[in-house]
Amino acid sequence: MPRIIQEYREEVGRKIVEVAYRHFLQKGYHGTTMGDIAESLGVTKPALYQYFSGKEDLYAAVAEYGREELAVILEQSFSNRDLRSGSEILFDTLSRYVPQFNSMYSEMMMLAMHNERIRTLLREDRIEDIRVVERFITRLQESGLISTRLNPRRLAITCDALINGLLIDIMAGMDKEEAKEIWIAAVTRLTE
Repeated sequence: MPRIIQEYREEVGRKIVEVAYRHFLQKGYHGTTMGDIAESLGVTKPALYQYFSGKEDLYAAVAEYGREELAVILEQSFSNRDLRSGSEILFDTLSRYVPQFNSMYSEMMMLAMHNERIRTLLREDRIEDIRVVERFITRLQESGLISTRLNPRRLAITCDALINGLLIDIMAGMDKEEAKEIWIAAVTRLTE
């Protein structure tokens, strides 16, 4: 395939994923149809199926897009900052997405109970999310911000569980500032 056609195809695929990402966050997985996405793009549903075989495959691409966003958020949060300041900015940034992400993730967990393909997608998504955080922690260790005595994978899993738990608690009514203080204190203690 000529390079220009391949680049165009990748650009169109990226645009589809960006639109699907917004739809999934706004309406959830079940509430979003391929027709909604096609309509937003001004194309037909069959045009979408040239890029993605179905909504599940599109969701997998959206999850990858979300991981790329997470990597950017991590880098921006800690850029030229100490651990406490970076942790605070990271918490504030992630907490802005709480209602949409947790709503969509909760829905996907419910669907996964009866859909093996979605269960597999979620499992793969979680593994890859942890890898993004683990790689980021390794870079922080190399820069001296986090002790190299710590296992980056275990720390990634712990931080991921902590932030997700606190974000769910905020949705359930916990004071956001209290949750942020708990996050900062825990991260500071965990990374000593």
